[in-house]
Amino acid sequence: MKPRKVKDLMLSLQAYATVPSSATIREALVALSKAQLGLTYDRHHHRAVLVLDGTGRVVGKLTHWGMLRSLEPRLFGQVEREMLSRSNLSRDFIESLQSRHRGLPHTLQAMCQEAARVMVKDAMVPVRESIDAESELTEAIGKMVLGRCQSLLVTRSDEVVGILRLSDLFEEVADLIRGGGADGRAKT
Repeated sequence: MKPRKVKDLMLSLQAYATVPSSATIREALVALSKAQLGLTYDRHHHRAVLVLDGTGRVVGKLTHWGMLRSLEPRLFGQVEREMLSRSNLSRDFIESLQSRHRGLPHTLQAMCQEAARVMVKDAMVPVRESIDAESELTEAIGKMVLGRCQSLLVTRSDEVVGILRLSDLFEEVADLIRGGGADGRAKT
C-alpha cells in the first residue's frame, strides 16, 4: 500500500474559514458558520478561522480559545502579569488591579457585544508550524505530537494551500487501528 500524504487528508484553503486580519470577531464567526455549512458529513467542524494579511497570506489563526478570551480582554494573563512586574510595579498593586477588573458587573450579553467589535488581529495567534503537502502522514503525526498542535498549515512551494487538522488525522489513524486485528495486523 502506498503511504498516504498530507495532501490526501488536508482541507484546501478554499474549504476553510478565512478572514482578513482587519475583520472583527463577529465577522470571523460569520465566516466560520458559512464554512461549516460546506462540510460533508464525514468532516469535523472547524475549530478555528485562518487569518489573512493584505496580500492573502495566512498570518494567524483565531481559535475557539482566542474567541472566548476576547469576551474578557481586561483580565490579566500570566504574560501580562510578568510584563507588569518587570515594570517595577508591586505584586500587591498588580493583584489589586486584577481584583478591581474581576469585580466589574458584566452580563454575558454585554461581554459578547464588546467582543463582537474586537479585531481579529488582537485575538489571533500567529501560525508558524507548517508541513509540505507531499510529506507523509507519519511526519505530520510527529510534528503535531512534538508541537502539541491542533493543526498544521499545508504548503506547496512555500505557499499555504490548506490545513491539516488533528481531528482528521486522528480519524485516519483510528480507522487504521480499528481495521487491524488484536496484534495490530490487518485482518484477512
